[in-house]
Amino acid sequence: MKQVHFENPDVVRRYAQGPTAFVPAYEQMPRMTAQLIKEGIGEVGELLVLGAGGGFELEVFASLQSQWRYTGVDPAAEMLNAAKARLAAIDASERVNWHHGYITDAPEGPFDAASCLLTLHFVADDGSKLQTLLELKKRLKPGAPFVLVDCCIDISSPSAELMLARYRDFALGSGADPEQVSTTCDRLVNVLKMVSPARNEALLKSAGFTDVELFYAGLSWRGWRATA
Repeated sequence: MKQVHFENPDVVRRYAQGPTAFVPAYEQMPRMTAQLIKEGIGEVGELLVLGAGGGFELEVFASLQSQWRYTGVDPAAEMLNAAKARLAAIDASERVNWHHGYITDAPEGPFDAASCLLTLHFVADDGSKLQTLLELKKRLKPGAPFVLVDCCIDISSPSAELMLARYRDFALGSGADPEQVSTTCDRLVNVLKMVSPARNEALLKSAGFTDVELFYAGLSWRGWRATA
């Protein structure tokens, strides 16, 4: 799904301050992701990072693990540029291969591990979510760890209004600009393609992932560690 929103340089600049205000425990979540991946691959490995724009998780991974190498994939060129600058600032650029596009544009690997953080909720559940996970799994070695973190609000559910209110109130309480909060909440309803936690787990299993384990929950956000 084309994300024109993230091709806007002003949006990309704001996003650099965004995740912490909108995602509970955001600072710890990429660290936990790296820890869970390290359990499976150790100190050396090739990682596929889907939704690498912005570069936040890559910065954390690269800072924690000096011998991991990465393939970063994202359809938004401006977000990839921001990620490249972030990795250059910590002298880790040479460890990343960048791919502007979608999972189908990524190299075939096989990779030792993969992550998809704050990304799958942009993909429609019309077969595209499942296809994304299938394409990702196809690029992983058997037994490779995969970490998925997604915003999980089923807009059609009776609890959707409450979940959206909690999302809004957390962001406002974190000091986010009220106008930005309003715009983001509108995008949750009208742009993002979120599904329930149960649906995400079902999609992972349908794509052939096993040992699906919940490791992170923050209001409507959920994170799973699974095995290819």
